[in-house]
Amino acid sequence: MHCPYCRHTDTRVLDSRVAEDGTSIRRRRSCPECEKRFTTVEQMQLTVVKRSGATEPFNREKVIAGA
Repeated sequence: MHCPYCRHTDTRVLDSRVAEDGTSIRRRRSCPECEKRFTTVEQMQLTVVKRSGATEPFNREKVIAGA
């Protein structure tokens, strides 16, 4: 993760928590170069790879329906 202040490429994670909505992770980070702190929000994007090699976004309703 790049520091948004000095663009240093190595930052340290101080704290990780699951966000209130439960679909993302909030991380508190610190830059060893400029010593500033910042927060990042990370979200997963689930994709399905079909037998043909095509990809599409994961659809829970489609799995439940068996389609």
